[in-house]
Amino acid sequence: MVNGLSGRIVAAVTLFTVAAILAGCRQPQTPDEKQARLLAAENIQFKERLANQQARAETVQKQQAQKLQQQEQELSKCRARAEQLQKDLERGIAERVRDVTAKVMDENARLRKEIERLEAEIKKLKADPNQS
Repeated sequence: MVNGLSGRIVAAVTLFTVAAILAGCRQPQTPDEKQARLLAAENIQFKERLANQQARAETVQKQQAQKLQQQEQELSKCRARAEQLQKDLERGIAERVRDVTAKVMDENARLRKEIERLEAEIKKLKADPNQS
């Protein structure tokens, strides 16, 4: 038991001695060293914040680029649709003009025949006034 107790005492003294030596090796910090350490710590924090802000800015920039590309695609589709509608409108107008022109020409041909028939009838009536 004495052996166990003295072993414990020796271990405690050794531990205390090692702790004292380690504490003694450490020199107290001067104010300049403290300020330098604080500045270094602040520097690290600022660099981390800057990195985070740059990452966020890049993310926002990528999102805006994607939105812009999407809007350009939509604009392109709208322009193509507008061109198609313009062509359809022009084609529709051309078809209507052809239809109207064809009807007018048919009506014109019918009226000419009617005029020719009436002129022939008038000539016939002038040639034979008694035929009423």
